[in-house]
Amino acid sequence: MSHSFQVVFTGRLSAAAQIDDAVRDFASVFKVDEAKARSLIGAGQERVLKADVDEQVARRYLDVLGEIGLEARLEQMEGSPPEDSPPEGSSPSEAGGDGDLQPVLAETASTPSSAPPPPPPSDPAATSGLSLTAGPVARPASHGWDWIKQAWGQFKQQPRGWLLAVALVYLVTLALSMVPVVGSLATMILGPVFAGGLMLGAQTQQRGGTLRVSAGFDGFSRHGGQLALVGVLYFVGLILVFIIAGVLGFTLGGLSAGSLETLNTGDPEAMAAMGPGLALLILFATLLFVPLLMAYWFAPALVALDGVPALDAMRMSFRGCWKNIVPFIVYGLTLFFILVGFSVLFGLLTAILSGLGETLAIVAMLLLVPLMLVFAVVVVLSIYSGYRDVFHREEPVSGRLAL
Repeated sequence: MSHSFQVVFTGRLSAAAQIDDAVRDFASVFKVDEAKARSLIGAGQERVLKADVDEQVARRYLDVLGEIGLEARLEQMEGSPPEDSPPEGSSPSEAGGDGDLQPVLAETASTPSSAPPPPPPSDPAATSGLSLTAGPVARPASHGWDWIKQAWGQFKQQPRGWLLAVALVYLVTLALSMVPVVGSLATMILGPVFAGGLMLGAQTQQRGGTLRVSAGFDGFSRHGGQLALVGVLYFVGLILVFIIAGVLGFTLGGLSAGSLETLNTGDPEAMAAMGPGLALLILFATLLFVPLLMAYWFAPALVALDGVPALDAMRMSFRGCWKNIVPFIVYGLTLFFILVGFSVLFGLLTAILSGLGETLAIVAMLLLVPLMLVFAVVVVLSIYSGYRDVFHREEPVSGRLAL
């Protein structure tokens, strides 16, 4: 005879969770008013959130609550489950619809538990909601294409929200870059903060919530310091890349101080006259930049979603990319050919419309903006899909939680 279980909220949030984020996500996932969600979460009391379900369904609730940032535990109930208990393998939505937690939010639904609360986990990554695997998982080559396909599917669910959210981030970044001297440095440092916010937005949507246009700014309130530190480390890494590439170019490629002046002028003929020295400089810079990009790629997601410290996140990101170098080659080539295809089609369209009139050519140029935004959104969401696939146990990589 199978046993019945109940899911108990301990009244505590995980160490990596913020109450405002938890309230918002709880209300979004379980389709309840935020005021009621805040009353439940902020009370600091144990409550039975779901009772009389089989173990598989109960553990599903645990996973979802953990993603939101609520500490919860599973308790076995005495006796057998009632006849109307959901069948084994059913999802929480099948168990009651709309998360089936609305009755819990009533004042009379509070049910203290006699069992002592579990001790807080010592691993910061374990308190972030999703359970990180022991290390990044190597995936087949086909997953490189799957990340893009899943990103496109997620974009189609809320296209307007994603276009506006990414456009807002780009506008703010553009405005910052126009500030003399410190503008470029600020965009470099704040880039991971904006990226982390978009990762949080992708997670909210994946849970069944609605993406907010201001999602890109959520990184400032959730691990903002560590996200900014990722930007600082990336900036320092870029400086080291150029220094090392320059030293190697001077040593092995015969470059001189005059060569650097030529690079600053940007004169194509003068640069061509540099011969193999310039080619070696570019080669060295590229070879050094790729590992830095690998360390950066998943770092904002690991910091924002898992609470991993910046330096550890960059190490994990590098390992994740290295273990999945083949799917990353497929992924990169696919994005490259998509971008080239867009460019060719847009070039042909512009040439045709330019022959018909200057106004039509301007219209063609304006069409490029939404197309590039769509491409940027797909890249953002593909990073999120890849992050879930490489660092978490959930399969498939994307799709809404069944609540």
